[in-house]
Amino acid sequence: MKRLPLFGLLGLTLSLLASCGSLVGAFVPPQEITNPAGLTGAVLAPSGVLQAESVGATISYSTQTTTPPSSFNDFAFPDNVPFGIRPHGVAFNTGLASATVSGTCAMPDTFKVTLKSVNVSVKDAAGTATIAQTPGLTVTLTKSSQGLGAASYAVACKTLSISADAVTSDAIIKVVTTGGRNDASLTAAISADQDALAGCRLSFTLGNTTATLSNFS
Repeated sequence: MKRLPLFGLLGLTLSLLASCGSLVGAFVPPQEITNPAGLTGAVLAPSGVLQAESVGATISYSTQTTTPPSSFNDFAFPDNVPFGIRPHGVAFNTGLASATVSGTCAMPDTFKVTLKSVNVSVKDAAGTATIAQTPGLTVTLTKSSQGLGAASYAVACKTLSISADAVTSDAIIKVVTTGGRNDASLTAAISADQDALAGCRLSFTLGNTTATLSNFS
């Protein structure tokens, strides 16, 4: 039998060990993180009133502007994860649980809102990573109660799922595992189908929110 030289054998061993991470990672199912960055129940507040031209506005949430601020610590992978296996896929899943219209506009019994674009960002002192997508998600709002200058709406909720490619996923994971305290934000550009809403403010409360880690290797 032909014998491998010592260094050749060592190289083969290291190569096999390195490949083990990919092989084992392929069998790791997606891992779900509940309520990442405290997004479940967060209120996406309007930056201004709905504009008449498109009945549109921008709504957002940030851990930097909550009272008190809700920045969060780095996430630490367990020490017993073999072969340094890490995820290279990140997806955020949420829904719009309820909405509030406030101001002096007409408040229709029902209307539709389209999320034209959504950005989810995480940042620390070293940098920022952002998922930017155009989901084109449309939801129907139905008035559930009305008071002085404000009305509450139930949302026929559809799940909003946005995912990052491997490069962006790696950047997000680097931010939330290194560099100290982190902040997260979600910003969406929206438009409503009722002109009568122009001049009012529209805010949404997020429903159950999770982050899914996948593509382990």
